[in-house]
Amino acid sequence: MYIPRHFEQSDPAILLEVMQRYNFATLISAIDGVPTASHVPVLARKRAGVIHIEGHLAKANSHWRAFEPEAPALIIFHGPHTYISPTLYAPGPHVPTWNYIAVHASGSVQVDHSDAAKRSTLEALIAHHEPSYHTQFDQIPPNLRDGMFNAIVAFDITVSRLEGKFKLGQHRLGQNRPEMQTSHANGDEQQRDIARWMERLGYWSAND
Repeated sequence: MYIPRHFEQSDPAILLEVMQRYNFATLISAIDGVPTASHVPVLARKRAGVIHIEGHLAKANSHWRAFEPEAPALIIFHGPHTYISPTLYAPGPHVPTWNYIAVHASGSVQVDHSDAAKRSTLEALIAHHEPSYHTQFDQIPPNLRDGMFNAIVAFDITVSRLEGKFKLGQHRLGQNRPEMQTSHANGDEQQRDIARWMERLGYWSAND
């Protein structure tokens, strides 16, 4: 990923937070030299000091076969993003741009066909998104659950490289007009999320 130095974010705690908050990710690898992507909900967490990304793919999706035996992959986490009008900067020769947060995680992927791994992955995702559903999940008839498990494969990515790009206008702080803060803070969900990250990272204050 192209990352100018002023947009680089290398704090592993912040990158892990982005991976956990925006966890519907794009998993990318090559099959016979052809780029292949799958869009999957995943769970990123640390185990023994190393970040692992767990998820599952439909068995009918041939993408998982690229990971047997263990193979490299890239997974992209898309944070909030928004259009930036040049009118939000001080007068001058500006052009429209786009602000966004993205995290790229690379590593080796292991596929696990065991029911234990599939159940663990599903339970972890349920706990992340809808803990109250866990009781109903436990009550799924065994034959139905076995059929569900048979239709998926679990995977685990051991992350060896993390890259974070936080393009939030921090290179133009002196040119920002108050309208930029107002536009973000009063905008749609994506813009408000961008505003929260800008404030948190010290690029502007909601009280300015």
